[in-house]
Parts: sequence; structure tokens; C-alpha cells
Amino acid sequence: MVALPLFILLLLSLPSNGTGKPTKSADTAPPAKAAIISEWAKLSGNSEGKVVFAQPPYMLVLYLHSGELRKIPGVTTGGAKGRKKRGKSPRPSWAPDGKRFVYRYDNAVYVCDEKGNKTAVSNDQMDCSDETRWSWHRENNDDWLVGPAKSGNVILVNIKNPSVIKTVYDGGDVEKHCELTGQNVLVYDDGSDIYVTPAYSRLKGIRISRGQSCRPCASPDNRAAWLTVPHVKYLIHDAATGDSLGALRAPGGEELYRLNWSNLPDFAAHMYGSEGNERMHVRKISTGEAVFIGFGWDPDLWIN
Repeated sequence: MVALPLFILLLLSLPSNGTGKPTKSADTAPPAKAAIISEWAKLSGNSEGKVVFAQPPYMLVLYLHSGELRKIPGVTTGGAKGRKKRGKSPRPSWAPDGKRFVYRYDNAVYVCDEKGNKTAVSNDQMDCSDETRWSWHRENNDDWLVGPAKSGNVILVNIKNPSVIKTVYDGGDVEKHCELTGQNVLVYDDGSDIYVTPAYSRLKGIRISRGQSCRPCASPDNRAAWLTVPHVKYLIHDAATGDSLGALRAPGGEELYRLNWSNLPDFAAHMYGSEGNERMHVRKISTGEAVFIGFGWDPDLWIN
């Protein structure tokens, strides 16, 4: 008989409401600290890892290798159940070295560290409205934020000097969601579909979705993914060619709502989210293994 991982045993033991989804009482039960440490060690090969996420009005970091949960002082976030309030969640993104992260709050974007030292990154061209995500991009040893411009383009904003920007895509049709892969291919939402196109181009690019425009994300290698409806899987594509590379499915009985790739291409974090249930998991892409890590908004994973 094959021994099931602890997180699967825990999920199978949860009471069900007859739909295959956990009941309300199970939904509010946090994972045991020992379970997180043990399952993360198995998933990652005993690597150090941390997840930054929001539990509005707070921002927190969970250290997966120790189980420690730490609130970041002086940082306020938004977001709550329901479509209108959900878009206010801060969408954090780690720097490649894991020393800082970027997040959005109240129509502004901030760079912050785990001690709560934060600086606003502001340029009049930046779209910092609800639902937008600004992610960290390192190019030629310089740090930039990549995200949507008010013009519908995609821009890089220099962190040290936000007056310096570069246009990544000037098609003028981007609807809030856009990210760059580690090999400088852009994945973006045009309001109707998801496309991939080379950075510093105005080419529309290759359509990878199927008449849907839902939450694209980019990997640190050269993959892009988008969320299907119903929210049971992210479809993964080669960002350069648009070819399908398979799917990452939700854990049993759940949804997969927002996926954020880690700094390592085989690992990611995601939340349940769309039905007001903020269960978070860290995942190994190649195997689909999942570790339940608690409750919060838009987790982003960094691995040492």
C-alpha cells in the first residue's frame, strides 16, 4: 500500500458538505505547523522557503522551513470576500534575491522588506488600480517593476529612479494583467484573450487562450499560463512558441484562482479565492504536488 502524504490525509479526513469541498468548519482550520515543515521539506528537498501574502489589513511572511509566521510591521493592505473588494488585494511579488518585494495598496505601488521598510515607486504613467499586479524584473543587474500603463501599454519602471521607464509593449490594448518571463517574453490580457509576445515589441503576438482572458502569469524560465473557467486548472504554454505544455490542476475539491510562479521555475504558490475561500498552497509544477499552508491573499513564494 502506498503511503499518502500528510497533507492529502488531512484533506481526505475533512468533513464534506456533499460537493467534494470542505465544510465551513474545515475551511477555517489552519494547518499544523509541523505539517507545513514536514511537507515543505519533502516537496522542496529541505530548501529554505518563504511566502509573502496578505491577510487584510496585514501583510505576512510564512517561513516554510520553520513554520514561523511573521506580520510585517507598518504595512497595510486591502482585499476581502466578494468581487469588488477582492480586486483590492495587494498582489505581492518577491525580488529575485528574496530581500524585498513589491505590492500595491490604495492606488500606489510600494517596494518593501520583511522589517516593514517601504518606499513608494511612482510614475504618472503607472496603472496602479484594483486588480493590477506589478512584478519584479531584473535586467542587466538593474531592478525594475513591470506592469500596465494607463495607456494600455506595458512598461518597466526603474526602482531607484522611477522617472526612468521603458516600454515593453506598446500595442495599447493591455487590460491590467501582464508579466514578463525570465527570458523576456510578455504574457498579457487584452480583455478578450491571453497573448504572448516578445518584449520591446508592438506585435500582438500569439493567442494562447480560448476566448477567455483570465489571470495570466509568467515563469522565471520561459513559460506562460492562464486560468480556465471553471477555475480548476492553469494551462501552461511555451511563451516563445505558444505551444501547450500541459496543465496545473487545483487540489482535489478546490479551485485554483491566482497562480504566482516562484523564483525557481518548478515551484509556485496559489490561492483558492474566487468563492471567498482563501486557502493557499505551494506547488511543485512538474508533479502537481501541493502543500496547504493556510489562508490569505495572493501568496508569492521565494526559495533559497
